[in-house]
Amino acid sequence: MNNNSIVSQYIAKTYAFLATAWRSKRLLGGVLLVGVSGSALLLQGLTAPTAKAEDQALTEAQQQSVQTIVKQMLIEDPDLLKQAIIALQQRESQTAQAAQQQALAAKTQALFESELDPWKGAQNPSVTIAYFTDFNCPYCKKLEPELDRLMATYPELKVVVKMVPLQGEGSEQAVDLAQSVWLNEPSKYLAVKDTLMASPRRLDSDSIAKVANLTKTTPWLNHTDPKVDDIVDANLNLMRELGIGGTPAIIMGNKIIPGLVSYDVLKQHLDDYIEASS
Repeated sequence: MNNNSIVSQYIAKTYAFLATAWRSKRLLGGVLLVGVSGSALLLQGLTAPTAKAEDQALTEAQQQSVQTIVKQMLIEDPDLLKQAIIALQQRESQTAQAAQQQALAAKTQALFESELDPWKGAQNPSVTIAYFTDFNCPYCKKLEPELDRLMATYPELKVVVKMVPLQGEGSEQAVDLAQSVWLNEPSKYLAVKDTLMASPRRLDSDSIAKVANLTKTTPWLNHTDPKVDDIVDANLNLMRELGIGGTPAIIMGNKIIPGLVSYDVLKQHLDDYIEASS
């Protein structure tokens, strides 16, 4: 076996070790230290007694020889380790994106077709998007007018609202009220949702009670529909399965648009979605 082949094998093992370490979050230890100590730890991990049998193709003398070569490479060019880590991050990102696409394809009905979810916009839509939101999320409050503007521009658009209580007890109480109203008095839902969203401060029991009084939905304040807990759990599980870390988050087909974005960005995404679907 020539030296080039030996080094190639050892570099392959280096990447395999880095991949394992990265996934288990061990890179925050000594592996990220660039220099002699970092390369020593890396090499120690590569030649640990727990290595698989197929990783023992190199003799002890060959391993020591390649260790010296790799160690010297890392000392002379520590950017090699940085480049390896960047490559691993890119590969992990690609894997996560592929998993997310699979999840989106598998959850189409749960996202866009559940009768338990409130919605606004077109009753007979040609295009439907979903929207994860929290009544105490300040970015969701700012996004609401942009969504309303989008529906005005696209009268064929339907927006499915997936309510999740991520920001404390006030969020939970607001969702309990709004979801109960949707299930039992759907004609009052939009008034409840819009009034809750219009609150300039964080919602609490008192402010939610005022919203119920204004919208004539006080019967649901302390009588949450028994279906609500399951609906909320399903929404939270759906967020987790799709890799969505917070609100707001909009789903258009196989694309997730996280965070607060402008009307122009929403419009461009929607135009792209409509064109891809036609």
